[in-house]
Amino acid sequence: MNSHGDDLYKYKDIRINFSSNIWGHADLSKLKSFLALHLEVIEHYPEPDAHSLEEMLADRLGINADEVLVTNGATEAIYLINLLFSDYQKDFLLPTFSVYQSSYLSQAGLTLPTFRAPLQKAEVISKEKILSTTLHWRCNPNNPTGEWGDVSAEIEQYPKEDFWAIDQSYEDYTLQPMLTDKEIVKHPNVLLLHSMTKKYCIPGLRLGYVTGNASLIARLRNLKPEWSVNALALEAGKWLLSNQSSLIPDVHWLLQETSRFQEAINGVEGFEALPSTTNFFMIKCPCSSYALKEFLTEKGLLVRDCSNFEGLEGDYIRVATQLPEENDELVRYLSNYMK
Repeated sequence: MNSHGDDLYKYKDIRINFSSNIWGHADLSKLKSFLALHLEVIEHYPEPDAHSLEEMLADRLGINADEVLVTNGATEAIYLINLLFSDYQKDFLLPTFSVYQSSYLSQAGLTLPTFRAPLQKAEVISKEKILSTTLHWRCNPNNPTGEWGDVSAEIEQYPKEDFWAIDQSYEDYTLQPMLTDKEIVKHPNVLLLHSMTKKYCIPGLRLGYVTGNASLIARLRNLKPEWSVNALALEAGKWLLSNQSSLIPDVHWLLQETSRFQEAINGVEGFEALPSTTNFFMIKCPCSSYALKEFLTEKGLLVRDCSNFEGLEGDYIRVATQLPEENDELVRYLSNYMK
């Protein structure tokens, strides 16, 4: 298994995709029409540093352009941050998005220990030298659990010399309070990650950005390869900022449907939908998560097998809420599988 969900490319005839945390029914027709009229941009190199999109984002966020760095999805930002802090201790709360760990380990040549307790704090420390400074990774709401944490309060409990990378990729899928960019840029030790990919439901275009103190952003910018964001993605990002507030349905409705979906799953003997503050959640299974996924794909439904998340003991799948009739279909197949 690779480290990501949404492995739709591996399967044929998938009708309903529960494996991606992104809303699966966004109307992208206007964006597609716009891009179809601007395909000439692929004939030339894009901006080396995506500065025009950074200026638009800064204006929207009420901060300066030198406090924003546009990246090839949030994943590029994760790699850049771990590269910048390559000699620092790394702190993760497990289970969480595996790229925080894998991107660091691939650069440092280390092997991550196996952690079994859910949400166990884990420190990955360089064997060559132990430093007092730590880089703390937090995903909020967390992937795959959907849990939310008071990161501001947590930051106050640690030494001022520590650095923080807060991934708010799912900020548009929750009603919990989020850190703001205006607040973050005042701190010399905090970086905030955002995902336009998830806000606008465009995972194939890969767009993200980081905000933070101008000196921190400048250090990240020096590590970023030129042209890492392609011309079509840049055009899409600028058009979306000008023409779309969001492509996600009303969050109140989405979370209400999520709650109904979870209750229905809990009504199937042996399955337990874990609490979540967002549109995705984990399900503890009374069977092999791998075998269950394969059964569901044969029926045209794709879920996320969580067996490669560090820190989980047992069999779990992760699903994201879709339309009510689609959610009900998954519940029926879970019941059929157990029968």
